[in-house]
Amino acid sequence: MTNLSGKIVVVTGGTRGIGRHIASALHEAGATVAITGRKEATLEAASAEIGERCRAYFCDQRSPESITCASDRIIKEIGQPDILVNNAGLMTRKNAIDTTLEAWNEVIETNLTGVFLTTQAFLPGMIEKNRGDIFMISSMSGKKGDPGSAAYNASKFGLQGFSQALMYEVRKHNIRVMVLNPSSVNTGEDTGPESGKGLYLHAADIASTLVHLAQLPGRTMIRDMDIWGTNP
Repeated sequence: MTNLSGKIVVVTGGTRGIGRHIASALHEAGATVAITGRKEATLEAASAEIGERCRAYFCDQRSPESITCASDRIIKEIGQPDILVNNAGLMTRKNAIDTTLEAWNEVIETNLTGVFLTTQAFLPGMIEKNRGDIFMISSMSGKKGDPGSAAYNASKFGLQGFSQALMYEVRKHNIRVMVLNPSSVNTGEDTGPESGKGLYLHAADIASTLVHLAQLPGRTMIRDMDIWGTNP
């Protein structure tokens, strides 16, 4: 297993939910973690709680200019990332007929275009190092349609296609692209029982799974992983 001490990690949308748990787990594993988000106060509070090797950076995932600014600052201040976790996402609940173009674009720009631009910003550094890990936090909604989630489904199906194409492009540079597809997730504090009826998959379990994948020898890649709650 690879030691993550000294590794530089970027987690988009790392102030709450799945991203927050992932950032905390990577920090606990020894990495220096940069988290991004759209609310300055929330960013600073999350960074302070995660730990001394966590840095906060404002970034609006829908804005190309904001992504460029944040990525430039991260590279300048803490270095080229070894691991990128594309986690930031937006979900809306509306039938296709009721979804406005504005709402559609907001989801696609956040969940798909933003991932493309963020990956593009950090990929040259990984290619130069000839090593890196890119994690895509997708969803089971990227594999099956759900009524009332047309925009979200489209964004996650698109993420699957982008990830597969990217994987074939960057494997020659020893860069792994790994997609995690959670089912319904409990994103609160991990204080409940670990097994039994009525329990959803917990964000802490996604986080520990991602850390494990990052620690696997570079010769090994889990390209696509479905993660389910056992008995929700």
